[in-house]
Amino acid sequence: MNSESNSTSPKQPPTAAFDLYANSYDGGIDNPLKKCVGGDALSFIEVKVDWLLARLARELRPPEPGAAVRLLDYGCGVSTFLHVLRRRAFSGDLAGCDVSQEMLNEGRKRWNQGPLPDLAWMEGLSAPFADGAFDVIVVSAVLHHIAPEDRGRTYADLLRLLRRGGRIYVFEHNPFNPLTQWVVRHSPIDENAVLLRPSEVRLGLGRAGASAVRTDYIMFTPPRLRFLRPIDKALAWLPLGGQYVVSAGA
Repeated sequence: MNSESNSTSPKQPPTAAFDLYANSYDGGIDNPLKKCVGGDALSFIEVKVDWLLARLARELRPPEPGAAVRLLDYGCGVSTFLHVLRRRAFSGDLAGCDVSQEMLNEGRKRWNQGPLPDLAWMEGLSAPFADGAFDVIVVSAVLHHIAPEDRGRTYADLLRLLRRGGRIYVFEHNPFNPLTQWVVRHSPIDENAVLLRPSEVRLGLGRAGASAVRTDYIMFTPPRLRFLRPIDKALAWLPLGGQYVVSAGA
């Protein structure tokens, strides 16, 4: 399946489909290729978290003096991204939301990094948080699970949640990378996935009102080989990484 040329868009997977994976969710590391290059599920998330923390240090305009940075993981699943953020000493306030109540429950069970993040169930495509509630919003491998016709509402909801001066970071599978295509085709949880080109994410965020939209590419080298990560930095401009990041401001 070539997700870019598929003429019939699969429906958004029902919440129940994600609920079925909750108790045993391991980030798809049961895929043999993904396990070979990553070693374990956390290594893929660590690449993203380390990239994010380095970028926030340069880009994020702090909130009011003395206020903690508020970060939302939109589509957080079992909260692995939030878990790694806290392990990496991110000191801000953490929150997550997801359409799967069972994923959220599993995330609560697995949490062992101090106070539990504010984890909220999404009924539909709108997160149950106030307008402008967050300084940083992360969307990691989520949009390809949302039906293309519904993505416009998701972009609008993301901009609604972001405070003025905040930043959004969308991590997605890169459809131009053949290994990524293979992994997605052979991952049961991605059965209904429709991959997005970076241009679609940029356009969607721009139409929703985002500014300073840019794209970086990551995961050129196996995540398990950490000593090769400087290569990823050098190749961030090349549109062949295993994943890409579209970042934008409000």
